[in-house]
Amino acid sequence: MIAVPLACLSALAGCGGGGSSSSSSSTTTTTIVSTTNVVVTGVAAIGAPLGNATISVVDGNGAAVKLLNSAGNTVTTATTNVADGSYTLTLNTASPKLPLFIEAVGSDATGWPVVLHTVVQSDTAPVVANITPLTNAVVAEILGADPQGIFLNASANASAIAALGNTTSLSTAMMQIETIIAKNLTDAKVTSSTSLNLFKDPTFTTNKTLVDAVLEGLRIQIVKDSSGNDQLQLSNKFAAIGSPEVKISLATAKAQLALGSSGKIASAITSTTITTTSPTTVIANIATLDNLTIAINTLIAQRVAATGFASLASAVPAPPSPALASIASDTYAYNGRTFAQLEQVLEGYATNNYQLSALQVTGCIDDPVPAKGCTNLAVAAVVTDVNGNVVDLFSDGVAYSKTTTPTWKFSGNGRYASVAVYPVAYASFSLGGSLTTGTTGSNPSTGLQVAIQAQDSSGTETVGNSAVLLASDQSIPFAYCSGNLLCLWQTPSVLPTATGDLSDTLLQAPALGWLGSVDAVIGAKYVITYASWITVTNQSANAYLPANLPTNLATSLFPAVDGVTASAPLTGATITAGFTLSWANWAAANPNMKVFMVRTVISSTGASPVITDNTVPFGNATSVAVAASTLPAGYVPTAYEVWIGAVDSLGHRYFTQLIGSS
Repeated sequence: MIAVPLACLSALAGCGGGGSSSSSSSTTTTTIVSTTNVVVTGVAAIGAPLGNATISVVDGNGAAVKLLNSAGNTVTTATTNVADGSYTLTLNTASPKLPLFIEAVGSDATGWPVVLHTVVQSDTAPVVANITPLTNAVVAEILGADPQGIFLNASANASAIAALGNTTSLSTAMMQIETIIAKNLTDAKVTSSTSLNLFKDPTFTTNKTLVDAVLEGLRIQIVKDSSGNDQLQLSNKFAAIGSPEVKISLATAKAQLALGSSGKIASAITSTTITTTSPTTVIANIATLDNLTIAINTLIAQRVAATGFASLASAVPAPPSPALASIASDTYAYNGRTFAQLEQVLEGYATNNYQLSALQVTGCIDDPVPAKGCTNLAVAAVVTDVNGNVVDLFSDGVAYSKTTTPTWKFSGNGRYASVAVYPVAYASFSLGGSLTTGTTGSNPSTGLQVAIQAQDSSGTETVGNSAVLLASDQSIPFAYCSGNLLCLWQTPSVLPTATGDLSDTLLQAPALGWLGSVDAVIGAKYVITYASWITVTNQSANAYLPANLPTNLATSLFPAVDGVTASAPLTGATITAGFTLSWANWAAANPNMKVFMVRTVISSTGASPVITDNTVPFGNATSVAVAASTLPAGYVPTAYEVWIGAVDSLGHRYFTQLIGSS
């Protein structure tokens, strides 16, 4: 235990009780505590820091543990430091019921949700509990399931949580994970891997060295296998997403750990490969990547003009694919953004005194990945204001050159448009929140959304007609429809018009262009050929499906609006006038999901629909101010829709459609 003197209660941060984190209070009652409150410190990281994440704790009985903030008030959660992911928890008790089960809920630099876990088995000071995908993997093996579901229903899972207190199980599971990633540890120069403690290492920091460098090179996730059971997957982050290297049955891991010394945890590995490969060349240079962030933030602090960022461009940017004779080999492009436009973005950050976080490596841009390793890395960063509020998400491609300063520079991705394909589930509800009936097909249902960016930030068209070649060799036409994304081009003689519905971009059986099962599996390749206004030559880009089609279509997974019931439905007048849309209750029940889109659509017979998109705040937002819709003179609404889109940590998109007539 660690002592917190009573005299420090009014300023716990200065006495070691508040650390670098802030806390969100659920009560304002000042609590008189003993002099031996337990303090837990650690770092939440995914390679880059997991900043502004919410930290919660339950004890060995599955009961929520109250915390103290810097004012000595009881709170239910704390928040990680936005800069380095560090956190400090001062427990409102001197003798917690061990083990402590800790959860971090946040978002990565791309906006995708992240939910990670760790465990504390002893309250002897110093109490350190780092939270990373590796600690989450170890916890998952002991629990035999995705830790998120256990934590969410902690009071009903006390016996499972109690198993986290078994020191032998923790040691055995941790040793297995470290053995699986041995090559990654070696490349990151972790020389003491035999004594490495992924949970309790007090020297762990988000500086892209040692274990943090290992995290930047790994893809670790928990998915459902073909039988619907939880499976842990570990892979080289730069390997094909559809071919995970190591697969572990979590149920088998739990059963073997429960056998103690007679258990054989290796039997839980169901893949033929038992170790991950390592992105050796990337890891060798990754420690200097944050120098690019330092260079950007230094220029921002100097309030330089747009051209002041010119030195950050790589002399050898990522080439377009296929190579275009009409485009110079040294031309930068990133999803339709020119380098001049990138300079303007960075100048805007300088004008507002924004800062970029440490860069998060999200994958390899080179396609296919070169045998000698990835040359151009996809990266992302969180952009914050002077108060630490997230104001933007930044992404680009970078390349390494030991002869330049900084050694990493922006290389783009060689694409003149942003293209992607997503696995989708969607459900249609009445304006009162009940599932609609009588619709064509099943409800809820699934499909694949093809997203081809058609406009720039000003709404100007940048991409024309396109074709999408599916993994099953079917080719589907798309065309400009005066919206942000290209629409399916169903009728050759008639260009499409955006309806605002998901159907504008959705491939679904048995509609035109639906593929076979090969098109709906993780890693399926879609070759998207599009006409860009940057070049008169068509360009092709590959997009890969990030996950299998959703199999869980429980209505609880689809975003739900607080307060909407059959007796208190949304109305056409409310939707037209604008209102505050809240989804706090749904968010609490689905911590691994984030709302990214809110749209209203008002239709009228014989007229184009009025489509209004609303900006969803970054971070852990649970509400948005829905803008009023401006209707043309004489416009008579006949139907109203509200669309809410959410993404989970694997890349599945869940869409809710609320629909009703006037």
